[in-house]
Formats: sequence, structure tokens, C-alpha cells
Amino acid sequence: MGSGQSTSGRGPGEWVRAADLVLIAAVPAVLLAVFALPVATRESLVFEYAAPSLRTAVAAPFVHFDRGHLAFNLAGYALVVPTTYLLSAACGCQRRFRVVLVSLVVSTPALLSYLNLAVARDGVGFGFSGVLMALYGYLPLALADHLETRLDVGRTRTVAPLFFFSGLTVITALTLWLAARNPVSVPVRGIVVPVGTVLVASLAGLVVALVLVVALYGLSLHDRPTDLRTRLRAAFARPGQFELAVAGVVLFAAVPFATFPLDPVVGGGVVNLYVHVLGYALGFIAVYLYWLL
Repeated sequence: MGSGQSTSGRGPGEWVRAADLVLIAAVPAVLLAVFALPVATRESLVFEYAAPSLRTAVAAPFVHFDRGHLAFNLAGYALVVPTTYLLSAACGCQRRFRVVLVSLVVSTPALLSYLNLAVARDGVGFGFSGVLMALYGYLPLALADHLETRLDVGRTRTVAPLFFFSGLTVITALTLWLAARNPVSVPVRGIVVPVGTVLVASLAGLVVALVLVVALYGLSLHDRPTDLRTRLRAAFARPGQFELAVAGVVLFAAVPFATFPLDPVVGGGVVNLYVHVLGYALGFIAVYLYWLL
């Protein structure tokens, strides 16, 4: 899916627009500005699960108290967002990138905050990682679109779900490993549910879904007149395009291992893995539906 702009033969530096760079830089600027606020002000902006409010639901994802936590999210943003931008720009889809970036940054903070209430517990929520995972959810579509339009490898309709379910399977497996090492149960609507049992069932379902998606992708290859190996050789010969795709795939594979650590206790707090999964799923579903419609 593109805007009709031809970008073949152009290097990544020629795809970048100054206005887009300003838009990308606006989010880190807000995070740094909020971090510069007095501690008491930031404490008043955290989302309290026992006393939720719309104001804190919107503000809490932009709040950080530890430099390491802020630096981690800024580094993740600096990798994920520019990569999705370059992949989108290579296909002439800068407008779609702008719509996705603004929409997810504006809508997901409050949505993710309130979805946290589905699991009853005491505590507070803050930090940008859930929104960052929603932005990461755009990467499967951006990668698939780039592979189809610039490298002629696969179709976006089938490759994007293949990436998404692959990532979700890895995420679930990592979380299951964590739950096996640290058995825990959580109350869900008054019923205590072992997290490990839920994850095993989820992982089984995801494996089935992944097999179906892989089969769908395999069937789609029969509709392509050119041999896949030939298309890969042609893709390798295109300057910048192949390297960008490889960088995107490597980043896509690496992010789950950074955002779903085997030890969730970091700096005296607990990493909210639940909101990471939600962010990733919501981000992909939203942008995939936007692309379809």
C-alpha cells in the first residue's frame, strides 16, 4: 500500500522530511519535560488503581521517576519509531506513519491505563513502555508493507499477521518462563487464577494460530509468478532497501527480549508485562485495521 510516490533506487536519507523529524522528536521532548517537573507534581500524575481518574490515566504513561527507566523508554523509542518511519517512507507512506504515530500516542495512554483495572490489585502505574509497545505493534505492518512494495517478497495481508503472531508467541513463551520461575496467581473478577495455567492455554492457542498463518502465507506464495529465491536475489541488489528490511527484522526480534525480562523486578518496581502485551496487541490491531479499511 503506497501513495503512488516512486522511491525505488533512492537511499534512506532521501526519504526523510524535516517536518516528520520534528513530529518524531516531539514525544521525547514531552517525556523529558515531564521528567523535569518536581517530584511532587509527578507523583500527583501517577495512575492509582484504587482511585483512577481520567487526568492521571492520560498523564501517567508520560511520567518517570528514575533516569534509567526514562532512558530505557527513550532508547526504545529512538529505535522503534525511526525504523517504522523509514520503512513507511520507503513505501511513500509518510502520511500513514503520521496518522499512526499521533493516534497511538494520543489514544493509548488512557486506554491502557483503564485496561489495567481488569486485574484487581493495589498499586500505581506510570511509564511510557505500554505506549512504546503500541508503537512497536506498527512494526509488523511497516515491515510487511516494505517487503511487498519495495522487495516484492510476500504480501502485506499475510506477512503482517505472520510477524504479529510470531512476536506474540515469543512474548507469551517468555512470560510463561517467568511465571514458571515465579508462580503467581491474580484475582480476576473475584476469582483467583494461576497465571501459568492461563499462559499455557494462551501459548497453545497462539501456536495453532501461528501454524494457520504460516500455512496461509505458504499458500499465498503459489499465487506469485516469480520464484521466491529470484525475488530475494533481486531484493539484495537494491541499495538501502534490503539493509533496511534486515534492520527492521532484527529490531522486531530483539524488542520482546528487552521488554519482557526474565526478572520483572527492576529498580524496586515490577515491570508491568500485562500492559506491554496489551500495548503490542492494540497497536497492531489498530494499524492493521486502518490499513485494511
